Amino acid sequence: MARRGQQAPTADAAHAPDRFAIDVTGLHEVFRVYTERPPGLKERLYRFRRARYHEFHALNGVDLQVRHGETVALIGPNGSGKSTLLKCIAGILPADAGEVAVHGRIATLLELGAGFHEELSGRENIYLNGAILGLSRAEIAAAFDDIVDFAGVREFIDAPVRNYSSGMYVRLGFAIAVHVDPDILLVDEVLSVGDQTFQEKSLAQMRSFSQKGKTVVLVSHDLGAVRSLCERTLVLHHGEIAFDGPTDDAIEAYQQLLATGELPAAGVVEEGRTGDLRARITGVRVEVAGTGGTGRGGQPSPVGPVAAGSTARVDVEVTPQADLIGQGGLSVGINVRRPDVQPSVYETRTSWRASYVAPPPQGTPLTVTFDLDLGLLTGAYLIDVMVANAETNVLHERWTSAVELAVEGPTHDAGIATLDARVRIDNPDGVWPPESHPPPLDEGGPRYHPVRDGSDEPEGARDAR
Repeated sequence: MARRGQQAPTADAAHAPDRFAIDVTGLHEVFRVYTERPPGLKERLYRFRRARYHEFHALNGVDLQVRHGETVALIGPNGSGKSTLLKCIAGILPADAGEVAVHGRIATLLELGAGFHEELSGRENIYLNGAILGLSRAEIAAAFDDIVDFAGVREFIDAPVRNYSSGMYVRLGFAIAVHVDPDILLVDEVLSVGDQTFQEKSLAQMRSFSQKGKTVVLVSHDLGAVRSLCERTLVLHHGEIAFDGPTDDAIEAYQQLLATGELPAAGVVEEGRTGDLRARITGVRVEVAGTGGTGRGGQPSPVGPVAAGSTARVDVEVTPQADLIGQGGLSVGINVRRPDVQPSVYETRTSWRASYVAPPPQGTPLTVTFDLDLGLLTGAYLIDVMVANAETNVLHERWTSAVELAVEGPTHDAGIATLDARVRIDNPDGVWPPESHPPPLDEGGPRYHPVRDGSDEPEGARDAR
């Protein structure tokens, strides 16, 4: 018999460091799939007839732990068990075997119109859903205007929700879910129903959730949204977790599953390097204006700091470990990213540029060179390199964080990319370059200027600087 953990009564208890927000152990969910119409009560009593069915195991021994503050995505083919797992976590479906423990208040957005009463107005449904989630009437009233404004349904708030469009349904449901201050937010694919403006607003709201230490579990086929929101992604296949790891690696595995029907072999030779290893990345070297980089086959060493706008050369050496001739071309790629920013700064592959790379004989290396203009601003950047089959997307090897690159940009700019802004000011009597002699402060001059002796500064201004 499954046991469900009690929701934590206080925020402190919910965020105890030794507890997971979601802890799933050995979860099984089995459905009956009938092969004929189920008999009625009369047939059951008089003919002792029972309908024939077979069991469908939607979830088959799932183990999952999600820490407080994590944003995790669930991806996989249709029918793989993603939505079923979310419903079990939410307590909508009881587990047939295993345990599901949840620590914290849950808000869910699982399917269109879930939790809405069609005969009630939008206003009444806000109070109904808030009460179901454990909020008092005063708490709901305090959040009411924010919910309505976020959903953009103020004009129709007193109309029955049966008259709402699918987009209005989703906007109102999501607005309720994110404004009741949950500890855990469970979101299914329904966000794809909203328009682009609402999708962008919803993604921004979920990012803010993560920044506040909330837990988000997202089911989506939108791989762009998954990349932008989640560092960890799970691939479900036939009711089991087939992959659990970094989002880029999970998406690679998922794309291979769609292309070939099989997941990549679980080859892991060392931390940060995964794939089936039929072709290996045997060397990465980076040169930036004479600065050395990583040596052949060695561990990555930091490169830089280098000046923004420099030109970098990245050499990626690939060596087949098996006979790949006749199995399609190779795709060699690089991904430049910053650990604190989603999505990637820049990514390219030879296959994306319609360049065919024929696999050399087993044991014979080839080198692909990428010349990059580092239009980047100050920060620490990482370069991932990969090699895959260009036709099937089977990942041979990904080397995550193969290169660490430090960039120093102008101190007067901030961000990621340098756009080389040219500034013109149409105020000829009020601009004094650093080498000029500006008028005193009481005549409109600057409070501080490099060539001024400071005699016209207010007393104590120099100390304050």
